[in-house]
Amino acid sequence: MNTGRSSLAASQSHPAAHHAPPPAVRGHFVSETLRPGLSLHCTHIDILQAMHTESRAEPGLRLILMLEGTLEARFGKQPLRLNASRQPQGVLLSIAETEQLQRDIPQPMQQRQVVIAVNRQWFEEGGFDNLSDRGSTLGLCRQHLAVRPLQVGATLGRLAGQLLHPAQRSPHLQRLYQECHAVELLMEALGQLQGDRPSCALKPAERRRVEKLQQLLDSGSADGWSLAEMAREMGSNPTTLQRQFRLLHGCSIFDYLRRQRLARAHQLLLQGASVTEAALLASYGSPANFATAFRRQYGVCPRSLRR
Repeated sequence: MNTGRSSLAASQSHPAAHHAPPPAVRGHFVSETLRPGLSLHCTHIDILQAMHTESRAEPGLRLILMLEGTLEARFGKQPLRLNASRQPQGVLLSIAETEQLQRDIPQPMQQRQVVIAVNRQWFEEGGFDNLSDRGSTLGLCRQHLAVRPLQVGATLGRLAGQLLHPAQRSPHLQRLYQECHAVELLMEALGQLQGDRPSCALKPAERRRVEKLQQLLDSGSADGWSLAEMAREMGSNPTTLQRQFRLLHGCSIFDYLRRQRLARAHQLLLQGASVTEAALLASYGSPANFATAFRRQYGVCPRSLRR
């Protein structure tokens, strides 16, 4: 990964500059590895012509904030489009295995973007695995090409702006400033996954019960169960089980089950299944209802994954 801060000049400086082709991009960008497993990429550029780029997207969790301009990309078979023409947009994107990244810029534009990428090493070294409220984040990280839209409010916008246009400091303080603001920005985004809920205080036996239920939900074994049947299987009652599950995962049992069904359908679509087949797998009797839920979850229509 390239690191450092650069400015993209509007012209080249060498004797044959008057024969050189005009630049495609001008402005400035930042690409820094702040610590192992944590990287920051910022761009404030003028794109002067249509472009197509290809690169590799390594496994990890990406926070992508588009403050100005548009992003049209494809991670493997997963399309991603952000349009900040009216207001900033952002997503959390999980990549479980290396994928090809293709980006298309159809026309000249100004683009302001902040991307923070973290991998499993960063979570482990930061002790994230031991936090009691980690469930929603780690659940997202285990999914391949899962997308969660973000509400880019005042806090996310302010932190992103400070990373794009930081005050000048000595080099070692500059890196510390970038790392602190990048982590704060990431935590604000992850807080939306957690629903800004308080840290849970489940006892070990309660946690094991919820994790056992989660395994059943992930495997599909409990797809047809009622809440009462789940509680009976877990040796609990419906109210207590629902409360404990929400504390750990930040959502109800059936919201979690819906997300898991959509995730399995997402994988099936990437493998070439039809929308109808994916809808049936996700327990939707109507492909139209499935498409609506899928678009709400992933930001794209299911048919676009099969192009």
